[in-house]
Amino acid sequence: MEILDYYDIDLTGKKVTVVGRSMVVGKPVAMLLLSKNATVTICHTKTKNLQEECKKADIIVACAGVPKMITSEFVREGQTVIDVGIHVIDDKLCGDVDYESVSEIVDAITPVPGGVGSVTTTVLLKHTVMSAGK
Repeated sequence: MEILDYYDIDLTGKKVTVVGRSMVVGKPVAMLLLSKNATVTICHTKTKNLQEECKKADIIVACAGVPKMITSEFVREGQTVIDVGIHVIDDKLCGDVDYESVSEIVDAITPVPGGVGSVTTTVLLKHTVMSAGK
C-alpha cells in the first residue's frame, strides 16, 4: 500500500488481482485494497484460469509463495505488478514474479530484492522511531 500511495496510484474502481490467500499478506492486502475502493479478486495456486484472471487486472499483487510463478503469460501491457514474494534459488533472491520476462511487458513492477521488502523495513523503522518519541 505504501508503494501504491507513494506513486499516487488511485485505486478507485481499479481491478486488482491478489494471487495469494494467506492470513499474513493475501487477505490483509485484499482488505486494504477494498478500503481504497479497488475491485479485488483473490486467487491462489489452485485457481482455475489463473492466467486469465491476472490478465484482467489493472494491478497484480503476487504473494502466493511460489518462486517465479507469475510469468509473461499472466500479464499484459498497462499493468502494475507488486511482487511480495521472496525466495532463494541458487544463492540468489527472487520473487513470485519472473521479473525478467514480466518487466518487458508491464508498465511498472517491483523488483526482488529492492522492492516490497525494502519498503517494509523502512516502514517498520519509521514506526519504531515514532514509538520511541512518545
